[in-house]
Amino acid sequence: MKITIQKVDQTNFINFINRLKVIDSFVYFKIKGGTIQASAYLPQRDAVKHHRLPISQVFQIEEGTITTTKELKVAFFDAQKLTDAFKQFEYDSIQGEIEFLENDEDFVATSFRIFNDELEIQLACSEPSLGYKDLTDSQISTIFNVDDASFKFDLEYGTLSKVKNLFGLDKEETFSIEASAKGVELTGNTYNMLVTPDFEGDGGKKVTLFKKYLSLLDKEDYTANVLDNRVVMSSNDSETLLTIATCNTGA
Repeated sequence: MKITIQKVDQTNFINFINRLKVIDSFVYFKIKGGTIQASAYLPQRDAVKHHRLPISQVFQIEEGTITTTKELKVAFFDAQKLTDAFKQFEYDSIQGEIEFLENDEDFVATSFRIFNDELEIQLACSEPSLGYKDLTDSQISTIFNVDDASFKFDLEYGTLSKVKNLFGLDKEETFSIEASAKGVELTGNTYNMLVTPDFEGDGGKKVTLFKKYLSLLDKEDYTANVLDNRVVMSSNDSETLLTIATCNTGA
């Protein structure tokens, strides 16, 4: 099967890939139910990121072109080479063709050709199972479930930047988030910062996280849902979710 793409939104596609490559250079996404979506995770699944957006924001495909209800899976070994290829077009109009092979359960892309009147680049796709174990809808639902959250609060990007600057003040690998009568505070070995006086849920709860995981967040505002074993960050600006495992459980 071949899908012809009348226009690729280069900016949105590159941004989509960049959201994933902060976790893994192996990029895997699928076209499903009118959306393009992807999940990426660290080897121990102590951080899992999920992002989705309508196909129309990335690929302009003639209506009726996709006739199957099976998932269309696309994967590349090197995210940087993928984005570099798209940048060769210097924001000129880009068209595309994706070739797929059909399996019992889905379609897997074998090549992605991008072109305009002056340039053509043939991108080889990889077999998704070689670098990635797919997450089921049920697993994704469980990973990002926040029904048992102790408390939640808003974390603006400007505040997040201040938090990251504080991290350089000590050599500790971790920091803590705690809800109290004062509000939500972030604490380290040498600092204590009031993130927000407002939160929903129970006070007296504290969790510890590794600093490195905050680099996986995009430049957006988030709602943070704090559970004993993880913190689920839900973007307020896009359909992006990030689950970060806590270092320990605690009340």
